[in-house]
Amino acid sequence: MVSLLLFLLLSSADGGTEDSKQTNRPAMATLTPTSPPFLHLPMFVDSKRPLVKMEHFSPARRTGQEPIPESLREILLPGRADPSPPPVQPSVPVRTRCRENQMRVQVERSVLGSGDAHAQLTVGTCHASKSTKDYLYFEFDLRTCGTKHRIIDDQLVYSNTLWYKPPKQQGPIRRLSAFSLPVSCYFNRFQYSYKMGYTPKVQIHRVVKRVRSAAKFSLTPRTAQWDRRSPSDAYVLGQPMFFEAEGRHLSEDERLYVHACYVTPEKSHASTPRFAVVKNFGCMVESKDGRSRFVPYKHSAVRFSVDAFLFRGAAGQQLYLHCTMSVGGSAATPTAKSCNYNSTARRWEELFGLDSVCSCCDSNCSSAAPTGTKMIRSRPWTVEPVVRPTPTLRTKTFSTVTTAAAQAEAAEEEEPKPRRVQPETTAPVEVGNMKVELQGPSGGGLEGEETEEE
Repeated sequence: MVSLLLFLLLSSADGGTEDSKQTNRPAMATLTPTSPPFLHLPMFVDSKRPLVKMEHFSPARRTGQEPIPESLREILLPGRADPSPPPVQPSVPVRTRCRENQMRVQVERSVLGSGDAHAQLTVGTCHASKSTKDYLYFEFDLRTCGTKHRIIDDQLVYSNTLWYKPPKQQGPIRRLSAFSLPVSCYFNRFQYSYKMGYTPKVQIHRVVKRVRSAAKFSLTPRTAQWDRRSPSDAYVLGQPMFFEAEGRHLSEDERLYVHACYVTPEKSHASTPRFAVVKNFGCMVESKDGRSRFVPYKHSAVRFSVDAFLFRGAAGQQLYLHCTMSVGGSAATPTAKSCNYNSTARRWEELFGLDSVCSCCDSNCSSAAPTGTKMIRSRPWTVEPVVRPTPTLRTKTFSTVTTAAAQAEAAEEEEPKPRRVQPETTAPVEVGNMKVELQGPSGGGLEGEETEEE
């Protein structure tokens, strides 16, 4: 009985790998008079050894326009199906089935006797994953349960062992016998698969698209220390006002340029009146008559100062600065520059580059604005006089001459005359036994008047 059992187990070793050696054979569909012709194509064709030369798949030697070589056509194009039915597989107690990444082992309970088969039968280190009345099933990944792999005769082989270890029985009679049986999956190393596709005939067209700069601009009033100025703080008439234009996301070989700036008492950049500060693509025109200057700073920002001024009758009114700016190369050009006027040398000077680009500041540098130019408006600010103006007294003059022309009482209102504010001076005044200093504009005593900046 023991010899019969061993014979059955050994005969199942060959049957255990029979499924793994099967390949998808191409087949021709059976055609009927009413059915359209079509082919049953396999997912792939596999082989232990290469069937074609690798040069057929080399892009360096092919253009993609050549016809399929005859050797490839014989492999990938199917022939007629074999009309003979497949052979009937004999029933075996142990059967192995292989999938792409999984092994399945089926064992008949009848060959194991009456013992506890579920606990005593293993594949490698794994117990049965499922059982029925007649079979035990082992399903596991090819890289688990102690499975090993190696190359044998140009095939990739995954191997494990089916173990049956019943408990030892006392006495001279044996009803159960331990055994081990190798189980394996064989995979061919070379596979030829189909890839459906086509090679389009490309029509080349040239498309030109202007790339817009990703830089974002800002324009802010600043303090003398170049901090952001609070909206409640006012500039003082006759003192410098400070501004900073900034561009974000600039590369190291780019620079921000301010082309033109002017001040308006209204929020709209098209409003009037307006006072020009920068003109002619970066010429600080106010530097010829005052202390206005471009101030050196980093490549992504432009700093400049302007002498504070007021429009006629606009004391305490909000003012706005409007500037056009763009991003250009690091080298200054006649249409991208930062030029100050040197009154001592009587010439224009560029802040970072050659002074020759400033030679057009007294004429006309260009009529075409650089690409990517943006108009930016600052938030509002105010300018206050050094001393706030006091209200003018209304006086009446009476005539004591009794003439026809002078009998009527004449009343006239004195009007202040505008003048430019001079630098502040102090005048000592005695108060009791003490002397104090009061500030006021020179030439005007202690009473201030509004100053207009033409």
